[in-house]
This record gives sequence, structure tokens and C-alpha cells, in this order.
Amino acid sequence: MQEEMTSIENDHAAMRASATPRGDLDATEVVEETPREGTLAWLQLQEHVEWEGLEIPGCHRIAEGSRLHPETTGICRVVRPNGERCRAPATRRYGLCVVHVGGGGTLDAAMAARANAAKTRLKATRVLLGIGPKRAADPRQIARLAAAARADEIAAGLLAPLDDADLSSMAKQAASQRILDATFPIQTVEVEVTLPGSADEVGSLSWQQMQQLAAQLLGTQPVPNELEAA
Repeated sequence: MQEEMTSIENDHAAMRASATPRGDLDATEVVEETPREGTLAWLQLQEHVEWEGLEIPGCHRIAEGSRLHPETTGICRVVRPNGERCRAPATRRYGLCVVHVGGGGTLDAAMAARANAAKTRLKATRVLLGIGPKRAADPRQIARLAAAARADEIAAGLLAPLDDADLSSMAKQAASQRILDATFPIQTVEVEVTLPGSADEVGSLSWQQMQQLAAQLLGTQPVPNELEAA
């Protein structure tokens, strides 16, 4: 009996010994993730080349003819071929901005196309609103620009009460009235007309004066003078 108990204890100890390491391995297993392309960690894994005494990634975007600025003031040390220094923040690892060392966005052509499209829309909006170099912008003009950029959202918000299931019929009717007032406002025109006070004054009117009076009453253009003789 004692031998059976000893055998069982040994079996249990063997099972614990064989199970513990596997459990520890499963618990401590770490999956390494590849750095995202364009990040500083990804750049450090790339093959490096020498430029102006610096070791930088071979995928850098430094234009030919650029040079290295001697001062390290926290901004990128690249001096472009036109003599202008890059003003972007520098990385501690390279002393250059992340874009010049090859990081940042990877689809340069697509990014440039989106930027040009945004500039075109902004320019067209400024022309439509009459904003130019000779006309200073004011808060209302800036608000109009922002409203034009979010025109779809504003229109959706204006019509949103009609889709609200919790509103009563009267509330929706009031909302519809406000929508009509905002989109199709009623236009009023004030017209001032001077009429003759008596029949004698009417008889003393010339043909041209009668045409002008009729045009004022009807809201039309008077007949040209060339037709008077006819």
C-alpha cells in the first residue's frame, strides 16, 4: 500500500515538472512586431550611408546640392540648394528632420496630389468670397471660409430635425418652416411710383413719359425711342 502511494506521488511530481516549463514558455512568449514604415525605429533598421560626415539611412530625401548647417539648434541642419535652411524639428538620432532622413509619409506623389487639390479648393473659395490681397479678411470672412469647407455638414444639420423620430408633427412643421426660410427666403421689393393726380395731368404727359410710367407700374423696360415714330 505504501509502495502504491509513493508511485502515485512520483507520477504527480513528474506531471508537474513536465507541465510547468511549457506553461511558463506560453506565458512569457513575446511576438516581435516590425516597426511601421516611415517611423524612426524603422529608419534605424535601414542600411546607412555617409553624408556630410553623418551616418543617415540610405532612403533619405536630401536633394542633390544640399549641405549641412554647422549649428545644432534643435531644427533640421539641411540647407537646401537655394540656400534656405529647413525649419522642421530635428531628430536626436540624426540631427535632421524625419522627412529628410527618409521617414514620414511613403506615398509622396499621392500626398502632393492631395495637397495641391486642397490648395486649389482654398483658392477657389477665396475667389468666390471676394477675399484677396487688397481686401483684408475679418472674422466673418474666416467664418464663411470655414462654413464653405463644411457645407455638407451644415446642410445635414439643417435637415436633421426632419429625420428625428421623437419630434412631433408640429415640431417638424416648425423645423420645415425654418428650413424654407433659410433656403428659399421670401424676397420683398419696394417700388415708389409717382402717378398723375388728375386727368388733365395725364393728358399733358408726353409719349415718353407715359412709357416710363407704364414701365414703372409693370416692372418692365420702356420701349426704345426709335420705336416712337413707328
